Amino acid sequence: MPVNQHTQAQTVICFGPFEADLRTQELRKHGVRLRLPGQSFQILKMLLEHPGELVTREELRAVLWPSDTFVDFDHSVNAAIRRLRETLGDSADSPHLIETLPRRGYRLIAPVTTGVPSSGQFVEEPPSVRPRTGGRHPHYGLVILGAVIATVGALALWKTTFRTSVAPRVLRFTRLTDDGQAKLGPMATDGSRIYFTEILPDNGYRIAQVSIKGGEVVPLSVPLKQPQVFDVSSEGTELLVGNDEGSGHYSLWMQPVAGGSPRRIETPLALDARFGADGTSVIYGHKHDVYTVNRDGSSPRKLLTVDDGDPMDFRFSPDARVLRFSECDSKIDGTAIMEAAADGTGLHKMFQGFLGNWTQDGRFFIFMQRPERSVDLWALPEKRRFPWWRRDTKPVQLTAGPMNFEHPMPGKDGKRIFAIGKSHRAEVIRYDSRSSEFVPYLSGISAEGLAFSADGQWVAYASYPDGTLWRSKADGSERLQLTFLPLRVLLPRWSPDGKQIAFNARLPGAGTWQIYVVSSEGGTPQRIVPTENGQKTVSPAPSSSIPVGLPLIDANWSPDGNSLIFASWNVPNEPIYTIDLKSKSVATLPGSSGLYSPRWSPDGRYIAAITSKQPYKLMLFDVSTQKWAEIFGSQMGFPSWSRDGKYIYFQVWDNPLQFVGERIVSLRLSDRKVERIVDLKNIGRSTTGTIMPWSGLAPDDSPLFARDISTQEIYALEMDWP
Repeated sequence: MPVNQHTQAQTVICFGPFEADLRTQELRKHGVRLRLPGQSFQILKMLLEHPGELVTREELRAVLWPSDTFVDFDHSVNAAIRRLRETLGDSADSPHLIETLPRRGYRLIAPVTTGVPSSGQFVEEPPSVRPRTGGRHPHYGLVILGAVIATVGALALWKTTFRTSVAPRVLRFTRLTDDGQAKLGPMATDGSRIYFTEILPDNGYRIAQVSIKGGEVVPLSVPLKQPQVFDVSSEGTELLVGNDEGSGHYSLWMQPVAGGSPRRIETPLALDARFGADGTSVIYGHKHDVYTVNRDGSSPRKLLTVDDGDPMDFRFSPDARVLRFSECDSKIDGTAIMEAAADGTGLHKMFQGFLGNWTQDGRFFIFMQRPERSVDLWALPEKRRFPWWRRDTKPVQLTAGPMNFEHPMPGKDGKRIFAIGKSHRAEVIRYDSRSSEFVPYLSGISAEGLAFSADGQWVAYASYPDGTLWRSKADGSERLQLTFLPLRVLLPRWSPDGKQIAFNARLPGAGTWQIYVVSSEGGTPQRIVPTENGQKTVSPAPSSSIPVGLPLIDANWSPDGNSLIFASWNVPNEPIYTIDLKSKSVATLPGSSGLYSPRWSPDGRYIAAITSKQPYKLMLFDVSTQKWAEIFGSQMGFPSWSRDGKYIYFQVWDNPLQFVGERIVSLRLSDRKVERIVDLKNIGRSTTGTIMPWSGLAPDDSPLFARDISTQEIYALEMDWP
């Protein structure tokens, strides 16, 4: 059946000297066919179908690489774009066809028209649009005049309303601070200055300020032990400050900006607080409740109660009618934005996200979302410029990594958004006991979870923060990437024979971690514990099964290499499991309920593990007697066996509310003697990791750490609002 020429014309799009046939996937220049790979053509097709519009990298990922495809997305899309530009003769630096929007995506900037195939065949107009023949209508002149008036009016309306359908976008990023200190949100502004909290090297807090134009960071004198800024008053004379009293609970204070003594607001310890909509009150969260109180502490009143989470990040709409806040719930993977009327009625969940705020005109609500790889800013349209114009309520992504942008604060001038930009990076360091110094290790790679082969010749690690698995020689040579995004990896472990690496990983959107094994020479990772529909974990052994939704974390090999032992680090009363790699049968380790981080000793005689309830104790299982014994009864974590199996190294800390080790110690198995190895306060900056700050052992049993060398500075995002 011949192709209708009119239909065929609609599939041919012309731009510059090029024409693309979307049906046959052919690209021609002046009638000459050009060779273009399939993925590059698919990208071109998406750009041609949305001329002048942003096509995000996430949209490209969804079309070109489904979620179950293991691929280095960044490398693949960059290669496809580069090949497309080479074919078109375009330049990324001086584009005339395809514009790159850094960290966001791409946009076709060349004008496009529908065309005809390059063979030049005539395309007949549809009969419905053919001109009439014969005499003119008696009112032909009036019809033409009316058409002209209607066209002019429509054009004027289009000019004033067209931009309402265009998404907001970031024009440029400007760094305002450069002092290298870690920064906490929220931030507050009086229109000329930005107030924020910094974390000092000794883990203390201080409140500081910087001009909205950037410049020197100036600390404020606030006579509190651990002050954190929450908000600034509408008149700009007082700061609402929380003093951390432990475990993220704050006493509330009014601090004059000009200096002086703070005044206590008599409330229970709060999770978070902001000024109320009228500026004369304070709204704060306590347990699952939200309260309002006058600035002098009088007339407390409960507004609402959330079911299970912790309410924080309170914001009122510019018209003072709507209250929104974040609800942090350990039962869900993420944080939800909640909404209610200003009086607390009509509470309901909006969507996943956290820490939002309205623009000054109330037309957009800016908030954060945390995908697998980065924290990005989004804009939710709130008001339409004209009542008759349909409002698009779909959130628009403003940033797209690789830098995290957190704690957004729209400026009072309506032109900018201020945010804390974080670029995460770690350097691996080793503690040298001879020199008592911390020295870079493995060329200071940004990684965590270093694991070594039994002979100490090879190392496997997860890159930080993206979480891809690599292996190399212990000196850093012969590097080989073993997994690719979007699969995210934690805690690799070498098999005793050095041929395989077990690791824990998950895909974006998956709530649980799974155990995988991959050849140390590369290949496709194999999931060890099978699942049905990505939810229920199934065990072939009728006597033992793994429950639904168990986060499988921290798998370790048995000394003979025939089994893996694993447990969940955050599910109370769950036991330790072993799985036979040949039969796939699963068994429960006797008496292991409520234990995690299992570690098999090199000789196979013992299994070390940690209790899941405070105080975290180190337990030892004797494989021959099948009995457990407590061998260290204090706060501790990250146990590692020495190479000879005579010692167990681990982190310890004194504060039960703290989850970061204060020192590394070793416990000698023969007499249970504990020896201090190194104090972590001497590292200089804090340690880091995906879930908890990581530490491990080098082949010579010297402690290894992932030292945080991330940058956290305040940025101004200049916006183009529709």
